Parts: sequence; structure tokens; C-alpha cells
Amino acid sequence: MPTPSLPWLAARLKLRHFTLLIELDRARSVSRAAEQLGLAQPTVTRSLGEIEAIFMTPLFTRGRRGLEPTSAGQLVLARARLALADAGALGQDLAALGSGLQGRLRVGVIPFLSRQTQDTMWQHLLSLRPRMGFVAEESTTDVLQKALLERRLDCAICRFTSAGAEAGLEQQFLYHQEPRLVVSRNAAERLARHGLDWEVFVAMKWIFPPQHTPVREMIHSIFASAGQVVPTPFMEAYANKSLASVLRHMADAITILPDDIAQEVADLSGARVMPQRLKWNLPPVGMVRLRDTTHAALVDEMADVIRKARPALG
Repeated sequence: MPTPSLPWLAARLKLRHFTLLIELDRARSVSRAAEQLGLAQPTVTRSLGEIEAIFMTPLFTRGRRGLEPTSAGQLVLARARLALADAGALGQDLAALGSGLQGRLRVGVIPFLSRQTQDTMWQHLLSLRPRMGFVAEESTTDVLQKALLERRLDCAICRFTSAGAEAGLEQQFLYHQEPRLVVSRNAAERLARHGLDWEVFVAMKWIFPPQHTPVREMIHSIFASAGQVVPTPFMEAYANKSLASVLRHMADAITILPDDIAQEVADLSGARVMPQRLKWNLPPVGMVRLRDTTHAALVDEMADVIRKARPALG
């Protein structure tokens, strides 16, 4: 089967072709795609034929659920999404230049990132000259990694994962976090007399982070190693202010947080960070980016600043 060369594609392929393919994949129907794009149905049919001629292979077949991408179609759709994301990022950078900025950096962070680390990062970024514009997104590691792979973010401060490494993300170590027990003030003195008694802990009102996060997986491992059934949490939360409010108002509330976040939440809520040390390690926090990101040098410099500041942060 013939395959298209780069000169062939460069002379014929347009971003609007990618837009059409993505809408066909979403709508699974020529008529619905045409309606969404404001085009006549024959125009969409003809355009799809032209695109398939450019790639020299069918990209969709008609199945029970309507249009379904072929294997080649799935490959082209994946690249189409990246190309449109890159075009969108370029548009943001050009808009930033038009307003007197050097460009726009899109940064993701996990919720369990301490205020001091945030301050170090933003103090550095806001001091850059020429000035940059920024987009900031806060979410879990898996969501941030997906955004990186889809080129909706330039970099993210999140946890190392094997999936990220396998997907080609570059992961630069920043620091470790130690898990600590945080307990509402009323229960802290009583629990201090028991030590690490997981049978006592099981009966308390647990706050867990969301499913499929590294901290949640670590908590499950801790209970399993202690021979205890993992309790059903009465609350799932990943926002420091929500955690602090519940710990302040519920007498038997308990959670496990990274050490720097644990102290911040305790300071906000009047809760206590228990002195007992948990013999578990969380995946390291790192700066994660695509190897070919436009702002690679800027991201690497930011990672270096955070790493060097960490000893001073405690």
C-alpha cells in the first residue's frame, strides 16, 4: 500500500482537514458533522474523500454505531488533536506577544503542593524579563499528564508515574514528601496514647483523596499491611480549605497527607499532625514536560529554582 511522503502531506494537508476529521469522529455521522460545522452534507462527504486521498487510505468505515475510524484513522486522529492543540498554543503565544508579553506558559500543579513551593515557583516566573503570560491548572497527576500529552499544558508539577515515563514524558525530580496522620484536635490527645493502633484508627471518620491518586493508593497499602480492612471514607476531598473546615468541625475526623501539606492544613484547622511516623513513601514530586515543548529551557530553569529552594523551605 502506498504511503504519503512529507512533501506530499505538506503540499496538501490543511488544519481544517483535521477539524473535520475530529468532528466526524465525535458525531459519527456525516450529516451531524455537517450541521455542527455549518456545511452542506455533500461538502463534508467530498472533503472526507479528499482527505482520504491525501492519506492514501480509508480513515472511516460505516459500522453499527455509524462512522468508525479505521486503524489508520485512529492514528491520524491522534495526530490531528495534537496539531490543533499546538495551533491553539501558538495562537495564545501570538496573542501574548501582541499584548507586550514574551509568550504564554501553561502550568499544571497537583492540589497537594505547598504554599511555599507555589510561592517559589510564582516568584521566579513573575520575575522573568521579558514578562510572560500564564495559564494555571490544578488537578490530579493523571489528569495533568493527559493534558501534557494532549499539548494543553507545557509542564506540570506532579508525581512521578511509570505511565508518564512510558508515554515519553520527561520527569525531573524536585523533592520527596513524607505521609503524616492529621487528626481533629479533640481526638488527638486520645490517639496519642494508642500509638499506631490501626484498629482504633479504622473506627474514625476518614477523609480520603480521590480514587486512583498516589496518596489514596498509599493509604490502601498502609491498611493492607496492617491487616486491616480499608475503611469507607465519609468524605473524599483534595482541597485544603475543605479538609481544614471538616477537621475543625468534626471531632473524630482523620486523614493522611504529605508532610508539608499536613502542617498547612493543621494550621488552618487547629487539627494536629500526629508524631507517629509512617514507614511509607509517596512517589516523588517532579517537574514533568514533553521533551519537545517550546518552553523547555524556561521549564528546566524553573525546576532548578524549586529544587534549590527546597532545603530552605524545610
